[in-house]
Amino acid sequence: MTKLERSFLVGKRLCALDFGLRRIGVAVCDEMHIVVSTRPVIENTPDVLQKLVACFSADRTEVVIVGVPRHHDDRVTPIIETIERFVTELRLHTSLPVYEADEAFSTKEARSIMIATGVKKKKRQTKGVKDQMAAAVILRDVIDEVRSESPQQL
Repeated sequence: MTKLERSFLVGKRLCALDFGLRRIGVAVCDEMHIVVSTRPVIENTPDVLQKLVACFSADRTEVVIVGVPRHHDDRVTPIIETIERFVTELRLHTSLPVYEADEAFSTKEARSIMIATGVKKKKRQTKGVKDQMAAAVILRDVIDEVRSESPQQL
């Protein structure tokens, strides 16, 4: 995400997606970027785009951010190709701006956060919990980048 793209996010309601072949984690924040909330995961079925658009509408989303696990050597893996096709399709189904953000290790970080905050192992293993938390990590990281470049907006 470029500096210009990050500056565009200031004051907007954001929605971050953690794409998975089975489920998509969803997290949203308010315009002030103070509260990040998770939403129920969305099963990655043929009607996933319609479900996501309905979710964006319900949350009054202004910008969508999709996590892409970029490699430092710019390698493009099959999952990156799949996510990029998903982003292209998503852009065709919504008029909202859709940005990509590096989400390398967001699922690992989500797991670490859940352990550190005392989330029981059984809850951590519940389908979708890691996906929700990974989306929240992606959103938090983007918000942190926006804040670091726009300290006057705090």
